Amino acid sequence: MPAGVVAALMVALIAVVVLLVRPPGPLDDPRPALQRDGLLREGPVLEEDVAGLQLGDRAVILLFDREQPGGSEWEQWRTDVTAEGADLIVLTPGVSAHGELIDVIPMPVPVDGGPPVGYAVIDQDRQVRYVTLDPQYLLNAFEVNVITGAVS
Repeated sequence: MPAGVVAALMVALIAVVVLLVRPPGPLDDPRPALQRDGLLREGPVLEEDVAGLQLGDRAVILLFDREQPGGSEWEQWRTDVTAEGADLIVLTPGVSAHGELIDVIPMPVPVDGGPPVGYAVIDQDRQVRYVTLDPQYLLNAFEVNVITGAVS
């Protein structure tokens, strides 16, 4: 292959990477490879009562957000992710259990250093199996279902 063609391909590939691969946003994990990796983990086992929340009868999705979600997109997401039989608990900075659960799980700190936006999945044995920042969680109900289905 002529050197000019190779050089043109290299420039084209570099342009694609620069234009399409974005750096982590303010709500993303500063370690992009660890964000939404889909790997179930053998995380800590939580107490039956953590910050006033009762755990242990079934899988639980702990959704962390900076404000209470709402609207039709939220309602659809909530319906979709609880279809596998998991409980859903929404935690915002104004909820007393928020800070304690961030420390116990532990939730990653986003690039901007503020409260996390993402979720954790706790199995029926109270073991933390998945933790991720996901500022686009409303677009990812399928992923949450796959994870909760695997631990239920």
